[in-house]
Amino acid sequence: MEDALDNAAMETFGATLKRERAWTYGTTHFTTRSALRTALFDYIEILNNHQRHHAGLDHLSPTEYETLGVP
Repeated sequence: MEDALDNAAMETFGATLKRERAWTYGTTHFTTRSALRTALFDYIEILNNHQRHHAGLDHLSPTEYETLGVP
């Protein structure tokens, strides 16, 4: 039997992704799925993983955190 909290993590992720997408791209409307897929990939792989600092990672980007081998 499903619990009401089963989807909580995905709902939170979806809301965060929508908010960050609006912050990054404004009101841009993507005309194809391919264009949206490329924009999401760029956001996750370039901005989020390589440039953006995360409070939970001692204010380092995920790439910096892994490179430094911080425990």
